[in-house]
Amino acid sequence: MSIIVYGRMVQICLEVAENFAKEDISIEIVDPRTLLPLDKDTLIASAKKTGRVLVVHEACQTGGYGGEIAAVIGDSEAFYYLDAPIKRLGGLDVPIPYCPELEKHVVPTIDTITQAVRALLR
Repeated sequence: MSIIVYGRMVQICLEVAENFAKEDISIEIVDPRTLLPLDKDTLIASAKKTGRVLVVHEACQTGGYGGEIAAVIGDSEAFYYLDAPIKRLGGLDVPIPYCPELEKHVVPTIDTITQAVRALLR
């Protein structure tokens, strides 16, 4: 499967991918680096290759860039290669707290990303 991720979440998703590699599950991490211009060709190629896509970002789920990435893939020929719906995992729809202890409950974590990957692999 593919995890499309941006910014600080890249390192967390790389760790998740390493954990799944121990179970012989391959995850392709795609970091578009920039949102504008967006490297649509790479996103589409990855979705076509793996057939499953999880978009992870720490911004609020509603209105986050994950919706745009899902739309780019869904509106492309990659849609016909998907084995499961595109899943988005973003932060909760609340103001992001400054306190690290509270932030852990709002933005995606290793555990929540792992759960989303397992749900997509079913």
